[in-house]
Amino acid sequence: MDELFSLKYRHYYYTETNLNRFGNLPCRTDGGIVFLCIAGEAVINIGLVECRITKDVETVILPGTTFTVIESSEDFLAKAFTFSKEIYDHTVLRLGISFSRYLINAPSCLLSVNSGFLENARLCMETAALIHEEKDNDFCLLMQRNFVQTYFLYLYDKCKRQVYFEYPENQGTRKQRQFYTFLSLLDRHITEERSVTFYAKKLCITPRYLRKVIERTAAGESPKELIDKRLVLEIKVMLQNPDLSIQEIADNLNFPDQSYLSRYFKLHTGTSPSMYRHQLKPKP
Repeated sequence: MDELFSLKYRHYYYTETNLNRFGNLPCRTDGGIVFLCIAGEAVINIGLVECRITKDVETVILPGTTFTVIESSEDFLAKAFTFSKEIYDHTVLRLGISFSRYLINAPSCLLSVNSGFLENARLCMETAALIHEEKDNDFCLLMQRNFVQTYFLYLYDKCKRQVYFEYPENQGTRKQRQFYTFLSLLDRHITEERSVTFYAKKLCITPRYLRKVIERTAAGESPKELIDKRLVLEIKVMLQNPDLSIQEIADNLNFPDQSYLSRYFKLHTGTSPSMYRHQLKPKP
């Protein structure tokens, strides 16, 4: 179960998880994860996208994505397989960046029993488990790579045909599509850029228009508030790494110095980086 669930160091892995090991802390995976919920429910923030996971919901978390388990029921249980960034990159080069961007913006989907997709997802998890058990097979790595590649090729085809998910590029209002693109830009540039003007230019709109877009699609929050929220999330992830000093975190995130980062973090969380890190330590 979860004590064996490695997101960082394994090339490929299968498990059943209740998500308890993640607590309420932001986590960034080096590899990716595919969940299929089989019982209970949970709320997970993937980046800044909130996903309510219930029975028969399939969720894809791509490599390098930050996610936070906000809450989960006592009976929550999901089947899951993980895969390395190397495996994913080998596949996604054939599919294009727009597919990855779509999965970041719409990471979960409720699978309908009548559609046949739910049964396919269950069979996929059974296959993932079988491949995981092949410890002594000379072709383990090839089998793992081929399995993950087949999964994403299958998913891509269903997305493209708009029978599994709806493509954000083709669905929703123009403002909704701009909002999802803004979230994608935050994930890519938050460590270097937190200017509203920068993101407005990337979207080829004015900062004033970007504010209207965000306020209509993000419960009244402003672009600056979402930028700050995403940056605080990034700081929290880095603070979980005991090998990084607060000064190194400030350098990595392009803050002028440690003091500036500390003031910024305390303004938005009510606690200092040092205190937040201290609270992460297990109590004796």
